[in-house]
Amino acid sequence: MGGQHRKGGPRRWPVVAFTAVLVVSAGGVIGVRALTSCRPVDMTIAADPAVAEPVRQALEGEGAVRCVTVRVVEASATQVDDIRSGATGLPVVWIPDSSLALGDLDTASGSIVDQGPSLASSPVVLVVPRADARRYGQIEQPISWNTLLTHPQPPALPDPRTDRAGLAALTALHTAIGDEGSRQRPGFVNAVLALSRGSLHSAAEGYARIDRDGGSARAFFASEQSVVRRMRAGATGKGGAPVEAIALREAAAALDFPFVRIHTRQPDGLADAVDAVEAQLRGPAGRQAFAAAGLRAPDGTRLPGPGGRESGWLSTRVPPAAPPPRPLAVETLRVWSSLTLRSQVLAAIDVSGSMAARAGNSDRITLTSAAAQSGLDLFPDTASVGLWAFSSRPPPRTPWQELVPIGPLTEPVAGAASRRAALTAATSTLPDRLGGGTALYDTVVAATRAVRTDYEQGSSNTVVLVTDGDDEASDKTDLPTALQTLVAEADPARPVPVIAIGLGPEADGEALRQIAQATGGRFYEADDPQDISGVIFDALSERGCRPGC
Repeated sequence: MGGQHRKGGPRRWPVVAFTAVLVVSAGGVIGVRALTSCRPVDMTIAADPAVAEPVRQALEGEGAVRCVTVRVVEASATQVDDIRSGATGLPVVWIPDSSLALGDLDTASGSIVDQGPSLASSPVVLVVPRADARRYGQIEQPISWNTLLTHPQPPALPDPRTDRAGLAALTALHTAIGDEGSRQRPGFVNAVLALSRGSLHSAAEGYARIDRDGGSARAFFASEQSVVRRMRAGATGKGGAPVEAIALREAAAALDFPFVRIHTRQPDGLADAVDAVEAQLRGPAGRQAFAAAGLRAPDGTRLPGPGGRESGWLSTRVPPAAPPPRPLAVETLRVWSSLTLRSQVLAAIDVSGSMAARAGNSDRITLTSAAAQSGLDLFPDTASVGLWAFSSRPPPRTPWQELVPIGPLTEPVAGAASRRAALTAATSTLPDRLGGGTALYDTVVAATRAVRTDYEQGSSNTVVLVTDGDDEASDKTDLPTALQTLVAEADPARPVPVIAIGLGPEADGEALRQIAQATGGRFYEADDPQDISGVIFDALSERGCRPGC
């Protein structure tokens, strides 16, 4: 999460709930009995909007904490950055909606942040419009991820970068599928791509689409609490179209609302006051307030209170769903960001005669063609992609040939219904184009120029270069000249990193490494050509951090 801090004074936290002065006064003050000796302590609690109101109610109710002035404010979207930078005016307590909100903050003993146990929980559920509630089967039974991801109308995932229910669900799925060493399994990659198509900024957008589109609206993931709140509003005539909540069968996830202490300079008595506030929130008043707000106990059990399925609650028992490890959530976010990144990519593939060399039961060019087609599946429909083939044989004028011009994947091109279809067809013809030598340097300079000419602001603009040899056919361009040109033409405002893939032991790894370094890209080796598919996957999955990683 990013943000800017205003200069010129301490940060001012917006008070959105209340200020409770829990001391004796003549009238109008939250009721407590007279104190003979009391030195009031000031305290600020920053709470996620989903839990701010029940926190306020619990602290002003019967048996409220005495001798403490409490302000409950909505937590800032830049809370982690504020803590990390040591911003002034930090709250003493932070109650986010999920442990995942802490990101990479250090919570070890002695650190500024001390994460305590959860105060409440809310399972992540599938939300479907009631008008078409049975599109996935029986709504009374938990649903499997396989059913959701293979359905003709898969659900949408609220962007996990901005919605913690989305992040919890995706990280739980990542945990269930697992990785292959340091590489994501194809099943998880396919899940990310399926869930990202038409992804939502937040659950609120998903509800708005149901109000707009009715039964045809796409299902999405959200907290059970959000469903309960919506259905309660509907009962009073203020809500939108009715919805149903369906439990997830495996890879279940939940929001866990941890009690987080932020250790800064603290006046005498503040630590004891925080202890008292925490005890109040974990006691009967807290449980009652959380139940009224549509939340569950930390272990996932329903707290006493009215309402059933018609009120938005799940009818099935909800097993505890501990939040996944935060490092795994960070990695999950990286994969999501890479695979859903707006991209403009030009793939330049070597079709010189040496690409006919045998590789296991196949040959280099056939393996490269298959890997390129698989790599195409890693791009969302919002991406722009183009394809060149290069060697010394094809030119009338250049040692490269544009097979498909760069453009949006959904755009019709070259007689094909879409550029994606045209690229699939063109990569299948690569084995028929073999011949000549490798015109490596001329091609890489021309490719970076082509991408920079049509640069897409806000996108990752990249050249992916695949070759099995060294330069044999560039016209008056040697490696020093190519490197000098790449550096001289580099534009920090329009970076075009080269992801260079050396295929087989004859590839000039040192030249490719220098080319990648000169452009802020990276060199990948596939000494065994049969590994080309995995190498292309790794290269494309990291394109979002180039240049600079």
